[in-house]
Amino acid sequence: MNAALAVRPLEELTEQYGPMRTVLHCAEPTAVPEQQHPTYVFNILGGETLRESVIHGEDGTADLFVRFVRYIDPVSLCERFAVDYWSVNGFWATDHVHRAVAEAAYEDAVRAEFAKPTLTLSLARFARGLASFYDVTDVRF
Repeated sequence: MNAALAVRPLEELTEQYGPMRTVLHCAEPTAVPEQQHPTYVFNILGGETLRESVIHGEDGTADLFVRFVRYIDPVSLCERFAVDYWSVNGFWATDHVHRAVAEAAYEDAVRAEFAKPTLTLSLARFARGLASFYDVTDVRF
């Protein structure tokens, strides 16, 4: 017998548990004071990567990554789950205390990048959906 997890859409999870909190953003205000941003960057980058999707540039370095991370909030010292998005065009990070909400947000972010790319990419990237769009991904379309 196979077991499958019933994953609810982000909208349903948000309605039940509340929205993701924006802790970092390259162009918009966040829920945390700007002077705390370096500490959040440090903790999120040093957190445990649970899932990741990456697009590499021609030189082999990452041009874009979306990570789902477990980290310790530097203010509350509580475990939180973050979606860390970075590209050559900008960055943002959101988090939530509930893993299911953040994981659904990660999957939505990965699919949103495919649906409306922020990078200029070759047509070959779109040939087989997410499998060819990202060089590394664990999200299925």
